[in-house]
Amino acid sequence: MNRTVIILTLLFFLAGCGSSDKRSEIGEIIYSAVSAAEERDVEKFMKIISIEYLDDEERTKADIREKVKTYLNRFRGISVNILNIKTVNKSMTSAEVITEISFSSGIGKMFSKMVRSYGETYRFNLKMVEKIEKWEVIDARWEWMSLEDLYPESLKVLRELFPNTF
Repeated sequence: MNRTVIILTLLFFLAGCGSSDKRSEIGEIIYSAVSAAEERDVEKFMKIISIEYLDDEERTKADIREKVKTYLNRFRGISVNILNIKTVNKSMTSAEVITEISFSSGIGKMFSKMVRSYGETYRFNLKMVEKIEKWEVIDARWEWMSLEDLYPESLKVLRELFPNTF
């Protein structure tokens, strides 16, 4: 899967840091971003990316916006499933999150379940900051994961979502 797909998915799955209230707030932001991507609303989606975003490949928020636009213009739909979210380090205004997701492109969520395709799985290491009561992504690293490399709890969720696939 190309980098554009990876960039798009990394931004979908930030969550689970701070208190229960912080978890809810971050979760709402993430689910809003997923909804925006499925609706092909690039500007709404980009609201979770910090203006200060800079990853290890020196990509900026503007770079991410272009990659997302390119990706959404290339495919009809996307399907994203959050498999696991772990908060590694957190403070009142920053968090490091590890999340695993299942992602497929070119078909909608319903169709992907009908054909029993869970897509590809990725693990993301994300750095987030809270600015004016809003969590944003400032950095991310990701890697493709085989089913054998997923956390056990992620594999369990994937099996529950696609029971006839495994």
